[in-house]
Amino acid sequence: MAMSNLQIDYDSVADLYDLYVTADYDISFFLQETANVNGPVLELTAGTGRLSVPLVRAGTQLTCVDSSRGMLDVLSRKLREHGLNADVRCADVCALELPASFQLALLPFQSFMEIVGEDRQRRALAAVFACLVPGGRFICTMHNPAVRRAQVDGALRIVGRFPVPDGTLVVSGFEQGGFPVVERLQFFEFFGSDGRLRAKRLLPMAFTFVEKADFESMARDTGFDVIELYGNYDRSSFDADRSPVMIWVLRKRDAEPSAVTDT
Repeated sequence: MAMSNLQIDYDSVADLYDLYVTADYDISFFLQETANVNGPVLELTAGTGRLSVPLVRAGTQLTCVDSSRGMLDVLSRKLREHGLNADVRCADVCALELPASFQLALLPFQSFMEIVGEDRQRRALAAVFACLVPGGRFICTMHNPAVRRAQVDGALRIVGRFPVPDGTLVVSGFEQGGFPVVERLQFFEFFGSDGRLRAKRLLPMAFTFVEKADFESMARDTGFDVIELYGNYDRSSFDADRSPVMIWVLRKRDAEPSAVTDT
């Protein structure tokens, strides 16, 4: 599975994504974080709109960015169906070309981990920094390596069984590596109502474990100050041994760090 330098091909499963990704545990958190923002908000890795639709419905002035055109097509269709409006853009988070107009940027669903390699991670942080107004906030989420690494053991696990017309979709996968890059194979198997396998898809994936000290160093180097670090979406404090996630709340400094010059 040597695909660590490649982006995940979400286009290949855009038509299935909403069937098997039904998580809503973080939506109330982000609704609260955006409720008092008087200005535009940037959502990165917006996908099919799992979070985007609730935010726009709540009145957020949202720009939705994702690198998958197929996922954004689903999002755009949802917005039309609900009579909602958002600025939807297909772009790489490491190469954003947006004005410095955003009060708040969000990178939800632990998706920072899908930016593999320190160079790309630093480019992503710099790109987000450039999009924010001075004092703007960036909420960046990722798994806690100390907790999540226990699942990277090569064992095949069922993600779930989901009803589809005339049958069932079974999603499963296994992971290996994790120091720091995890390589995952995810399987999508379609069974007819008679129980027979009718079709199958395979999605290679890669993500990287980002240690707390490393992320904090990159963020500060970019020009961010750390405002909060939560360990879960109930805003509990981060516990290095037990918290499932790291939810970083960063603020763009009013002035960018001065360049160091020789004297």
